[in-house]
Amino acid sequence: MVDVAAIDGGVLTIAAARAFLKVSASADAQVSPLIPAAIGRIESYLGRELVGDAGWPSAEKVPAIVVHAVKLALSDFYINREAPELTDAQLMPMIGRYMATSIA
Repeated sequence: MVDVAAIDGGVLTIAAARAFLKVSASADAQVSPLIPAAIGRIESYLGRELVGDAGWPSAEKVPAIVVHAVKLALSDFYINREAPELTDAQLMPMIGRYMATSIA
């Protein structure tokens, strides 16, 4: 059984993931492991965590476009299980302005 409570405190709830993918709760076993993977994909691109010390103060404060990018990553992982296709070049115009900057 899927621990929905563990997922639902984050940027993307299982209900929002189901709605975006247009699937029912019967797909939870396939969808739920992809949520942290999708969040991780966007965090990796941005070079920072979405929520926490290096990110936004709460999931509610994450910009809608960043949440949408997480949904796009989720969709990519769900549909293209064997070879995800979402590239950094596709993410850049959407969320590139939120990338972590560092001064060397």
